[in-house]
Amino acid sequence: MKLNILKSFVLAAALATVAVSCAPDEVEGGNALTQADIDASFTATTANGNTYVVTGSDDSNIQYHTWKWTSPDGASNPQASQGEIKGNGTMEFIFPIPGTYTLQHRVVGYNGGKSSVSEQTFTVTTFALEDNIVESPNFENASDWTVFNTGGTQTVTWAFNNGNATASGGVANNYTGQGIYQAVNVEAGKYRVDMHVQSPGASDAMWFQVFTGTTQPVNGSDYGSDPTVMIGLNTWAGCALSPFNGQLSAVGCVGTGTDVTFTQPGTIYLVIKAGTGADNGVNNISVSDVSMRKYIE
Repeated sequence: MKLNILKSFVLAAALATVAVSCAPDEVEGGNALTQADIDASFTATTANGNTYVVTGSDDSNIQYHTWKWTSPDGASNPQASQGEIKGNGTMEFIFPIPGTYTLQHRVVGYNGGKSSVSEQTFTVTTFALEDNIVESPNFENASDWTVFNTGGTQTVTWAFNNGNATASGGVANNYTGQGIYQAVNVEAGKYRVDMHVQSPGASDAMWFQVFTGTTQPVNGSDYGSDPTVMIGLNTWAGCALSPFNGQLSAVGCVGTGTDVTFTQPGTIYLVIKAGTGADNGVNNISVSDVSMRKYIE
C-alpha cells in the first residue's frame, strides 16, 4: 500500500513537470501576435494644383496601402473600380474639377489585419485639362477661322483683330446672323469648351451660340440641326441684357454646358455664331481665349 502511494506521488510530480515545461515562453514577455500601432500618415506635393503625389510612411509593420478620395460632386476616384484603390506607399492622383477633395489613406498590418486611417483635404481651383487644341484662340491668324452666313440678308458681321474677334450689326425684323468656325481633330474622351466674351449688352432679340458638331457649316445656311447649343447668350432667356465681361460659361444662360464627349477620334467643327432680329442688333460681342481642352483622365 505504501508503495502504491509512493508511485502515485512520483507520477503526479512528473505530470506537473511536463505541464510546466510545455508552457510558451512568450507568456512571460507578452503576446507576439499583438500588432503595434501602424503609422498611416502621408505627405502630398503638387506642381500644378490638380495632380498630387502622395507618399505614406515607411513603417515596417505595413503590409499594404489603400487610397480613396471623394470629389466635390460626390463621385469617387475614377482611378479605382470601387472608389478605393489598393496601391503602393507612393501614388499619383489627379483631381479633375475645382472644389474640395478628401483623400483617405488606410494601411493594413501583417498580424491580424489591423489597420489605421488618416486623411487630408485639398482645395482645387482649376480643371485638369490638356493643352488647347484651338488654333489662333485669340485670332492671331484670321485664316485659321472660316466665316459663314446663316441665311437671309446679311447684316451681322465678324471683325478679326489680333487678340479678339467681334460680332456686331443687325437691323430690325431681319432675323439673320453670321458665324465663324474651325475644324479640329479630337480623340475619344471628354472635352471642355469655353471662351471669354465682353459686350455693353443688348436690349432685345440677340443670340450668341457655340456648337461642336460633326457637320461642316455651309455658307448661306443656318447651323444647329446636327449639334445642340453647348453654351451661349440669349436675351429671350434673360442674359446679355446688361454689360458683361467674363467666361461664357459664367455669363451665359443657354445650352447643355461646357463639356462634350466624343466616343471615337475624328474631325469636328467648333462653331460660334451670333445673330439678331431687333433694332439694336448684336452689340459688339468681343470674343477671345477660345479654348477646347481634353480632360486628363
